[in-house]
Amino acid sequence: MITVGVEEEYLLVDPETLLPTPLVQEVRATASLAPIADEQEVQDELLQAQIEVATPVCTALEEVGGHLLRLRHAVASAAQANGCRVAISATAPVRDVLPVPVTSTARYLKMRGRPGSWSTSS
Repeated sequence: MITVGVEEEYLLVDPETLLPTPLVQEVRATASLAPIADEQEVQDELLQAQIEVATPVCTALEEVGGHLLRLRHAVASAAQANGCRVAISATAPVRDVLPVPVTSTARYLKMRGRPGSWSTSS
């Protein structure tokens, strides 16, 4: 049997300026309170203006699609409740002089500390 799981990353943006806004913890907390998403399905990412969803392991594409719709709705609703919106973008637009803060987990802080992997400190 073939199985598949999908992860999608979204950028949290200000609804007026469309610039990244570092509200991942607030959006995650709100999304996890909703009955349609749990904490393991909505995760933080490298930047505090990024959020990720992860479907469970599925056995059919229709099942994946259903989970993605559910999770997209949960994250979009949670973002709106926290004064931001979700955007799908390959990269974050330049926020301002200061970069978007890095999420404070050991993995992401280690990545930030690697030479040549970060153009400015945050």
